[in-house]
Amino acid sequence: MTYAYRVTTASRRGWKTLACGLLASLSLLTGAEAFAQQRGEEGDQGEVEETGADPKLYTEKVLEEGEGYQRKLIIGVTADDEKPVAYEREFYSISSPEALRKIKMSQGLYEDLSAAFAEAKGQEDKVFSIDKRIVDELLIAEQKGELTPYLKEIAEPADEEGDTKRMGPFGSCSDQSKSKSKSFSFSSPINTSSNLGGGFTGSIYTTGNMSGSATGEVVIKIKRTKVFWVCIPYGVRFGHARAFGNASVSNNSSINGSLSYAFNWQKQVAKPSLGSLDFFIGPIPVHIGFNLPIDLGLSINATATGTVAYNGQQTATGNFDYTCTSGGCSGYANYNLGNAPSSQPVTGSVSGRIQPTLWAQVAVRAYLYSEWVAHAQVGVRAYLYGDLWGYYGNTCGDANGDLINETVSALTFDLDWRLFITGRASLVGNTSNWDNLWSTSRRHIKFWDLLSGGSSALRPTLLGPATVPLNYTNSYSSRMRPCWPYADSVNSQFNWGDGTYASFSAVPGTTTTRAKFWTSTGAKAVRVTALNDSHGRSFTNAFTERTVQVNAPVWTSWINRDVPGGVGDYETLVNIRDEGYPVCASPLAVECKTTAGVDWTQTGQSYTCNASTGGTCVNSSSQSCLDYQVRFLCF
Repeated sequence: MTYAYRVTTASRRGWKTLACGLLASLSLLTGAEAFAQQRGEEGDQGEVEETGADPKLYTEKVLEEGEGYQRKLIIGVTADDEKPVAYEREFYSISSPEALRKIKMSQGLYEDLSAAFAEAKGQEDKVFSIDKRIVDELLIAEQKGELTPYLKEIAEPADEEGDTKRMGPFGSCSDQSKSKSKSFSFSSPINTSSNLGGGFTGSIYTTGNMSGSATGEVVIKIKRTKVFWVCIPYGVRFGHARAFGNASVSNNSSINGSLSYAFNWQKQVAKPSLGSLDFFIGPIPVHIGFNLPIDLGLSINATATGTVAYNGQQTATGNFDYTCTSGGCSGYANYNLGNAPSSQPVTGSVSGRIQPTLWAQVAVRAYLYSEWVAHAQVGVRAYLYGDLWGYYGNTCGDANGDLINETVSALTFDLDWRLFITGRASLVGNTSNWDNLWSTSRRHIKFWDLLSGGSSALRPTLLGPATVPLNYTNSYSSRMRPCWPYADSVNSQFNWGDGTYASFSAVPGTTTTRAKFWTSTGAKAVRVTALNDSHGRSFTNAFTERTVQVNAPVWTSWINRDVPGGVGDYETLVNIRDEGYPVCASPLAVECKTTAGVDWTQTGQSYTCNASTGGTCVNSSSQSCLDYQVRFLCF
């Protein structure tokens, strides 16, 4: 079986141009390249970790790793000064209090970090990046009983007294916050081709674009410990990331191939860099970066085998402002949907139902040092919801009331669109996703009937008598056929063939009945039409038509089949029809009178006269029946 999902866009050269332009704006490439060449490959062990940044500007190597911590070598070039400054430092990344016992450090620092972990309780992101040299110097100072020359150089005035944890020569100094932001513009086409695997062959493509301008902001918390009445900054941790700005997103996707079972697929197709910032906070070098991860996803709910090819287009423009930590995201978004094109090609074949859902997401991601340490992102995700339905057979109802199910067919495709704002945060590889921070309502794009002449399974039932009398009320009923797969209320209309109409709305499966009488005789072309439904699907040729004959009713001749002897006088409808008199099975009315012409109501006798049974008189000790006759009104 084959399945291909097509998206056509600009080439990947656009990504490279964008990324290079942003990196060049940092004015760091020359200094970083020279520093990288100067270092070469000498002496370092471990693997280079993916950071999401340009490796010419910043790299990390894992030198040692254990549960809850890593020791890394970080290499970069700062951009705070007019002249870039290259640095090379070892850092610990610590994500659990248990890891503190595995790192050789002073007792004061151990207690400070243990307290920080204990206070976390999910309030803020707690992954500490700690400068190894400062850790080592603090241990030496504790052993000597005085500050080392290096610690004296980086020492800061102690906090004001008053808090018990700050009293004495040792303790905790308050955290300090520092924010860094970077603004950028972006235009992000998508271009990908992938073998889906799992029994599917072919490629996925999508045509789309996200463009706009945004600002990424990272708040960093500087950790400080109190040693001999001064504060020593020794590490940093991720506070939160904020992304705000405006963006326009469009999605134009097509899907074709064959499939026969449920399937889910997701892939990151690109992650161009939006630039990075390297700077010192006191003695501590800090690296933050920004990139633009682009993801595609596809889920299929299939109950049959078939093929589908569609092209769906929708755009949205708006703005967003969200702040994310590992505990969640808060903020707002406002988006307006554009108008979908009126003409879009769709083809397919299926017996059953296939619901492919495609989504494409572009997100602004900010990280500290590397994405593994800590990152957060805000994304704009556009969904296309497809629904292909096909049917062929004779188990979908009797439309004309002849007690025989018609053989009908259907092939339809329905397409919806929806926009979501998503969030994500990750600490040392532990990722939390929020797929619906904000969303638009689900919007219907279009409904296609793919069969030439229309799908006969969309034609509603029309039940009621085929022959009716003039000026007598009769009932006609209608409903969508039972194989119709949707639950939305359908707006329909009776056309009585005489210039009058009756409209109604009902959920599929519910029978609606309307009464009608005609004031003129003749053949009436009665039609019931399914027009549209509450979801926005519009139907063409979805009607059932029948001819109803309206006749003027006629009285039969007078009939006297019995004499009043014996038990009485019986002019019953059953006996009259059994004896061959030309009388209809369901008369509209009956008249009863004596052979002398006296109406039965005037005889004073106990007599029964109705259209369904005829006339009956019973002899008794107090009554000898007269001789009666009857006639019936038939059509």
